[in-house]
Amino acid sequence: MRAWCPRGRSIKIRLIFIFFTLLSNLQAITVNIGTTSLKGSLPYENLRYAVERWNSEQATHTEVAFRIASPSAGLAPIEERVCEVVQHSVVAIIVPPSEPRLDSPMLHSMCHHLQIPCLAVHNFGPSTTVSDFLSQMGPRRGLAAQATREFIDTLRWTSFLLAYQSNTDLEDVAPLMFDRNENDHSTFRPVVKQENDLGPPTPKIIVKVKRLPNNTDEFEPFLKYIRNRLKQTNIVIHSSNITVLYSLIQLARGMNMTEQPYSYVFTHTDLSLLEDFFNAIGPFHCNITGLQLVKNDPMMKTELALTTETVWTIGHAVSRLKELGQPPRTASLLCDAKDTWKDGRRMHEAIRNLRLPHQITGEISFDTYGRRKETRFYGVGRISPQFVKVKLYQRKND
Repeated sequence: MRAWCPRGRSIKIRLIFIFFTLLSNLQAITVNIGTTSLKGSLPYENLRYAVERWNSEQATHTEVAFRIASPSAGLAPIEERVCEVVQHSVVAIIVPPSEPRLDSPMLHSMCHHLQIPCLAVHNFGPSTTVSDFLSQMGPRRGLAAQATREFIDTLRWTSFLLAYQSNTDLEDVAPLMFDRNENDHSTFRPVVKQENDLGPPTPKIIVKVKRLPNNTDEFEPFLKYIRNRLKQTNIVIHSSNITVLYSLIQLARGMNMTEQPYSYVFTHTDLSLLEDFFNAIGPFHCNITGLQLVKNDPMMKTELALTTETVWTIGHAVSRLKELGQPPRTASLLCDAKDTWKDGRRMHEAIRNLRLPHQITGEISFDTYGRRKETRFYGVGRISPQFVKVKLYQRKND
């Protein structure tokens, strides 16, 4: 009779355990991505497109696939929606552009205490302090205005009208009205256009600032006021609603305000998507220029591009952990029980340490504040009958 060897059996059990652990790391996994947007909303549909695209293009070779976990009540406060979503064992939460910036402190707090990585599609809240567990995919506030200001310099304008949509836009457009003093970050000085480094400054650029009417029915009187009272022909329009641009240009054309010497600059990064509209109602004989964040041709909406990049960021972070033999172990969390995700810190660090070059809007990498390290805008101009890229503006977060 063969003697029983407990040590030999123990070694076999360990080997079997290691084998199945390695096998599980090699197998494809499907994990949940959370979102605070309600099913059927535009942000949700953008996310659904991005997830379906990842699952069809990336899941095979990364062996990582996604499902979406969304709240059942879209009108609930953000804290209730987050608490509902984290019960579905998510690896990250995507915050859509529709969330008001006033909810930023609450979101910062919840992401930190739950230890779940949160990624905002657009810049969401302040970026002057280290954002623990909150990363931001979109450009920081004011970057587009800085690029627009440089664009205006190339146009050699001596004055212009800045029309903005809402009071919350003032921080975004501040660089168009003021130039931050490099030696004192708490003060501003008026913009002065320098002719060259050695010569005297040229006269200050005169900037007139007006808020756009809330009602599109009031756009025509607003344009008449610009033409007849302000007598301004250089116009900068800042609006997050592309329909506003459509309506303004359509009315301006009917008022002969799309002929020389009128000149328009739009800060909306989806201006190029109006190309078919311009061709349908044209011709236009004035300068129409703006910015573009998306590098791809054909062009896609900025919000959809940033949502897609957010999913790619989460996907590659999960894939990297899986390659290291430590895929994130998901867990259902209860806010009332003050649960935290034990693997949240590893997932957060995997996201922050990523470097993904050649993405839809450029390279994806983050600084210690959770901001994109680098943002590239293209200046675009309409050279009949299409928009073309005319200049590159590169911005790095200091």
